[in-house]
Amino acid sequence: MTVQEMKIAGDDLTTRDINRKIKDGLNNEIRRFEIESNAELDSIVVGIREEAEFILNGKFGDFIGALNHGPRIEINGKTGRYVGNNMTAGEIVVHGDADDGVGFGTYNGTIVVHGDAGNGIGQLNKGGIIIIDGDIGDLAGLYMLSGDLIITGDSGEDTGDWIIGGNIYVGGDFDGGTNTRIVEMEDSDIRKLAALFERYSIEASPDEFKKIQRKEIRPFYG
Repeated sequence: MTVQEMKIAGDDLTTRDINRKIKDGLNNEIRRFEIESNAELDSIVVGIREEAEFILNGKFGDFIGALNHGPRIEINGKTGRYVGNNMTAGEIVVHGDADDGVGFGTYNGTIVVHGDAGNGIGQLNKGGIIIIDGDIGDLAGLYMLSGDLIITGDSGEDTGDWIIGGNIYVGGDFDGGTNTRIVEMEDSDIRKLAALFERYSIEASPDEFKKIQRKEIRPFYG
């Protein structure tokens, strides 16, 4: 069965215009969208519950793919802050750099950035897989509850600050935050990273990563 496709040239459109076209397309059973824009618009492809595919080419702003449950988004270009914010299912792959807050509050799904990212990556992660194939800034994994945060390059200050659950894997240098400890990589960690790196064409060796977890389950209560 051939999947119907909609192409949207977005440079002269507003965020509302593009999202209205997407909604109309989904209502007409279109499940593949290609969006071209360099306007760096915010909040594109948000709140989508259908299992659709979105290809975004150009430069995009903040909150791309926020609050989604199901779609796959591929971004060929730079994106702004909070990509995948509070998504509950689906996949986002960015071929370019991302700004602050990648995967903030993510419940589930996978976000991959083939580039560098800013501060606050994976904060309040509740179960998603977030992979940054590059370097990131400070306060990654702040108040992280569950899931995996994987950084192939360097991570900045206070990595994992006040972490409550989940795993952080760093291939480069980092500065650990409050309530963090380095634990030994297990065979299951190696297999997990190897499978993810193969799936997303990431050239990194799992053996060279350090694993960060919480020290205490109740760090706020002494």
